Amino acid sequence: MKFSILGSGNGARACSAQIAAAGYPVVMWEPLEGVADFPRLRETKQIRTEGDITVCGNLADVTMDIAEAVRSAAVIMVVVPSFAHAPIFAKLIPHLEDGQHIVVIPGNFAAYRLKKMMSEAGCRKRITVSTTETMPYACRIKTFDTVTIHKRKFAIHLASSPASSGAEVREIMNDAFRGYVEFLPAGHILVQDLSNANYVMHPYPVLLNYGEIEQHPTTFRHYMDGVTPLISEQMELLDRERIAIGAKLGFRLKSTLELMKLYYGDNDARTLHEYVHSPETPYADLVGQNVRSRYITEDVPGVIMPVARLARKAGIASPRSDTIVDFASQLHGADYWTQGTTLESIGIEDMSIEAILSMMA
Repeated sequence: MKFSILGSGNGARACSAQIAAAGYPVVMWEPLEGVADFPRLRETKQIRTEGDITVCGNLADVTMDIAEAVRSAAVIMVVVPSFAHAPIFAKLIPHLEDGQHIVVIPGNFAAYRLKKMMSEAGCRKRITVSTTETMPYACRIKTFDTVTIHKRKFAIHLASSPASSGAEVREIMNDAFRGYVEFLPAGHILVQDLSNANYVMHPYPVLLNYGEIEQHPTTFRHYMDGVTPLISEQMELLDRERIAIGAKLGFRLKSTLELMKLYYGDNDARTLHEYVHSPETPYADLVGQNVRSRYITEDVPGVIMPVARLARKAGIASPRSDTIVDFASQLHGADYWTQGTTLESIGIEDMSIEAILSMMA
C-alpha cells in the first residue's frame, strides 16, 4: 500500500521516516524549487528520527514530480501549512485517481477547500478526504536526513468525508502509526477545524510578550517563558469562546487542556500554565521565536480568523478571537480578515450552517 507524502517540512519528513520504517513504500514530494537540502535526500532516500521516536526509514522515492509521487498511491498525505494547501491542491487534482484517500495533517478547513477546487476543476474522482486537528508529533528538522521528535502525541483525532469511509481510513493510519500514535474518530470534519490547539496555544503568548520576544528572539521560549499564570488565564478564556462557538454549531469540543492531556499524557494540571510546566510538557527544549513567526502569520489568518467568521455566520459573538485578528493585523500592517482562509476561499461564504455541515457528511 503506497503512501505519498506531499511536503518536506518537519512533520512531512517525520511521517515519511516513521511510515517507511513500518514497512510501507513511501514517496516524498517536495513542492518548492530551491530547497537546499532536497537534492541530498534524493540521493540518499533515507530519513531518521531521533528523540521520542527513533527509527530509520528507507524511502521508495523522493521526487519533485507530483504525477510520479501520487500515481497508484493508496494514501496521499498532505503535510504542509494551510497557506500551501491551495497551490498543492491545484497540482494534485489533475492526477487524482478513484479510490484514493487524501489525509490532510492538520486540516484547517482543507477538506472544504479541496472539494471546492475539485468542483471548479470539473474533477469527479471518487476520493475520501480526511483531516486531523494537529500534527502527530512536536518535531523539528535537525539535519537534511534527521528529524528530532521532541514528543509524539499518544492519540489524535481523524474525521473523513464521506463519513462512511472513516473506519477504513483510521484502520490504515493506525496500522501505519502502530506503536506510536493512535487515530481516534471525530464526529465531523468541522470539529477538526475548530479543534486545532494552536488557536489557544499560539497567539496570546506572542502578542502579550511582544517586547520580550523582540529583545530575545533566539532564546525566548514560547511556552515555558510565554505562558505565565496570567496569560494562561487569558488563553483559557479564549478557549471557552472557541468551545461556545462549537456548541452553537452543534458540537461538544474538548478543551485545549483536555487535548494536551490526550496528546502528551494525563496529569492533575488544572490550567494550561500548570500543564506546560509539568513533566508531560513537550515544549521544555523549544527556543527561538520572533514577532512575525508562523504563530501569528499562519495561525491568525489560517486558524482563528475563519472560525471567527464562521461564528458570525452562526450568530454568536467571538470578541476575543476578533480582537486577536484586529490586533495582529495592526501590529503587522496587514489585514488578516481578508488573507488566508476566508470563507470565500473555501467555498462556504454563501452557504447556510446546515449546508456547511451536510457538505462533509
